[in-house]
Amino acid sequence: MEPLILIIDDDEAVCASLRVVLRRAGFRSESVQLPAIALDRVAELQPDLVLLDMNFTVDTSGRQGLKMLEKLLALNAKLPVILMTGWATVQLAVEGMKLGAKDFLAKPWENRQLLQSIKTILSLQGGIRQKERALGFEHIVGEDASLLQVLDMARQVSPTNASVLITGESGTGKELIAEAIHAESQRADEAFVKVNLGGIPESLFESELFGHVKGAFTDARTDRQGRFSLADGGTIFLDEIGDLPMANQVKLLRVLQEQTFEVLGSSQQQKVDVRVLSATNKSLEQMVQEGAFREDLLYRINLITLHLPPLRERPGDIPLLVEHFLSRLEQPYG
Repeated sequence: MEPLILIIDDDEAVCASLRVVLRRAGFRSESVQLPAIALDRVAELQPDLVLLDMNFTVDTSGRQGLKMLEKLLALNAKLPVILMTGWATVQLAVEGMKLGAKDFLAKPWENRQLLQSIKTILSLQGGIRQKERALGFEHIVGEDASLLQVLDMARQVSPTNASVLITGESGTGKELIAEAIHAESQRADEAFVKVNLGGIPESLFESELFGHVKGAFTDARTDRQGRFSLADGGTIFLDEIGDLPMANQVKLLRVLQEQTFEVLGSSQQQKVDVRVLSATNKSLEQMVQEGAFREDLLYRINLITLHLPPLRERPGDIPLLVEHFLSRLEQPYG
């Protein structure tokens, strides 16, 4: 039976939208709009995962959502919860993750990111093993020679374990290329874990990437596996790596060099086997010259560099993309 997702949100429009997204992705879903009965519904339905809004009409500070999170985890400490809010703040993210939430998404959410987070978390929980493979190169739209040259090189490096740095402006499809490389690799049946390094608060970096044990810091009430553990045996995609602060670059470099790390709050070394794909819209070479990016880290992540040309440099692909997006919209919207 497909995993059951429970949505706790007082906005019926949000609930309806999420139900559609989840249904099309192959999940079962239920929703509850009254916080007062949410715990009863959790006890009744025993969901595999909860999407929890943090801002109810009676309280837009997010505090009611944090209290609800505490009650949910008191009811079932192993219940995975993803926090959602239209009033996103770094402080709420920090507090929610310390309390035991598995992820934090801001509204309006991006469907792809939401579904990837759900699948990764459920895979960890044993609810699903990502059945669907990542999309391969055949799903990338374009016939321009500059793009085809990049795709040809990407296909050649896919079966290897080489680290790949994907560069290009925002919107050029760096994540799509990373997914395609994973899909065509020998690790295709294992996890593809995306990490948006630019979206992780500096204080949460170690906890997010390496995990933490219960009691590692104030409010660390449960053990938490990090993204490297989730990606073990598969591929980790380090997006926006150019946004990583210098202090955290050192910590990341150590893991890439030694393929080991320490879970926050534990002195035991944990070995990990991951392929590393990275992406940035910045010039890391220039950042190295400016002292903003470590040269040894750049050496580690760019054994192969793929640069994606912007659409304005391949205008012949515009009609193909228009047709592609129209065909995607035609079926669901008529």
